[in-house]
Amino acid sequence: AVLIELTDANILAPTPRSIGDGSSFSGEEIERLRQRAKASSVLLSECLKITARNRVWEGKGDVVKAGTAIAGKWSASAPMNGNATELSEKCSWPLVLQKESRDDLFRGDNWFKLSKGKISDENDEAGSDDTSNVANEIDGQNSEDDTALDLSGENALGDDEQLNGEDAESDVEEFLGSQPVVFSGFCKVLLDQALRTGSNNSTEGVLPYKASALSGLSALLKSFVPAKDSEKYVEAVEHQRFIYDLVAPSLFSFVAENKPNNGKPVPPLLIARALECLASTMYDGVGADAGGAECADAVRLLKFFALSTGTKQPAWTVRQMSALAASSLVTNMPSGVLTKNEVITTVLQCSTQTLKDKKFWKVRLSGLELLLSLVSRVGNQKMSAVDSEKQLIMESILPYKEMIIDLARKSLADNEAQVTAAASKITLTIAWWP
Repeated sequence: AVLIELTDANILAPTPRSIGDGSSFSGEEIERLRQRAKASSVLLSECLKITARNRVWEGKGDVVKAGTAIAGKWSASAPMNGNATELSEKCSWPLVLQKESRDDLFRGDNWFKLSKGKISDENDEAGSDDTSNVANEIDGQNSEDDTALDLSGENALGDDEQLNGEDAESDVEEFLGSQPVVFSGFCKVLLDQALRTGSNNSTEGVLPYKASALSGLSALLKSFVPAKDSEKYVEAVEHQRFIYDLVAPSLFSFVAENKPNNGKPVPPLLIARALECLASTMYDGVGADAGGAECADAVRLLKFFALSTGTKQPAWTVRQMSALAASSLVTNMPSGVLTKNEVITTVLQCSTQTLKDKKFWKVRLSGLELLLSLVSRVGNQKMSAVDSEKQLIMESILPYKEMIIDLARKSLADNEAQVTAAASKITLTIAWWP
């Protein structure tokens, strides 16, 4: 909880000016950035090593949340594919974005090529905490470097010995944070923790932990969204595509197959969180590969979401997240795919199904957000006049304008303020359409 509070307070994050315009920095600012980067690197490394273990214990979900929060603060300005930024040249960045490091958790360690026994516990969820094992491992590493500390006589140490102890602690910190965490490796660890089939969801603490792992993965993916006016936008989108290809197939299979675990179906909570992750990993141009896997085909993927928003799906959280995932897909799919008639009709089908839910307003809101993402692809009147792609999108949606207006107007009388606000945005967005 303390680490999360420090991260939320932007203590374990780059200095505010370090993510600005890249102008010159004073020596004091550089030193402050180095101190923050070092502390974040050490803590992130420890959080990740604990997360990668199989055994689940109370509080492990908080470790995941802390680790993803720290990583999320540094991902936006992290070095990409070995190209150091102006800031990363001044200090060692805690996180790197590298497509070549598919098998690395920490840069250059080949973590995922190691045997499973070397990177995880032999026992599963049952048993004692792993904290003692972590401490033993650190002690072992320190002893190998002849830097072990004798804490039993700490109070009896003289000034010189205390200084030596401080140097040893510094050596430990440098060892733990010596190599930056690889963004893709962190995503894979969280995915493995959440979707592993060897664990029993009925065991106390396992289901909440898996949900926390998926929530952490979603937050981590959302932390890296490049600005379209950025010089490295194309390279950043390519890295997003790499991450999508890495995690989306497993997420989609988990949601689509919904295989029973130990004779019981997968809890709707995990399905909803997996859909949230799938929505978070979508990038600009997703779904262009019509001949590829189902998760790479925007049309088939959208139809799958439509099935999950129907009345046959009993869990309202799954219906809500399916509509939100469809909204993310519509926002990011290529314009050439969006103009297809089957895409537009499927979007309207999803929205209509969610708006029939009279009990859960969040489901209705997700349907309106899907509609809003569709009409927002046209842009404003000035943009549509000069952009031929946006003009084509509007012409494709125009035959369904009256249906969209009807759905929005009916929602203006909703009892929930957020639903009426979304409906108002839709009517304002298409008010100028012919």
